[in-house]
Amino acid sequence: AKGSFPVLLVAHMDTVHKELPHTIVYNSETQIVSSPNGIGGDDRCGIYMVLEVIKKFNCSVLFTEDEEIGGIGADKFIETKLANELEFNYMIEFDRANANDAVFYDCDNPEFEEFITKEFYKTSWGSFSDISILAPYIGCAAVNLSCGYYKAHTRDEYVVLTEMDKSIEAA
Repeated sequence: AKGSFPVLLVAHMDTVHKELPHTIVYNSETQIVSSPNGIGGDDRCGIYMVLEVIKKFNCSVLFTEDEEIGGIGADKFIETKLANELEFNYMIEFDRANANDAVFYDCDNPEFEEFITKEFYKTSWGSFSDISILAPYIGCAAVNLSCGYYKAHTRDEYVVLTEMDKSIEAA
């Protein structure tokens, strides 16, 4: 979806869990959400965060598929006409564990990294996300930001809602 604010927000729609959570466990004291069969915070949190950000900013949005099996949706997107037409200053993917990580992969843009990490986020390292494919193709700065989930890809995965909210606000 093409927006007017010069940022592309990215999240992926798939999770490693083959079934939807049957039971959701919410602890109002700790603000933690989980499920006995896996909550799928990676990347349900990212989708939610994008939807929250666009309430305030009319960013362009890209929801991909099959990131968990190698970024197939990102590969499909870079082959589209729209991938060459979008204009934005940078892209933000919401697909990172923990509270305030910022992963830049091969961004190699010190000014952008300094801007993103000057207040809330801290530079961290990761192996792969859709922006690993998208940013080099499009040729712009990109970052993958924390979503407040922990123990990704396991049945023990959980989401700290207050951390997710802080990351939304910081973004």
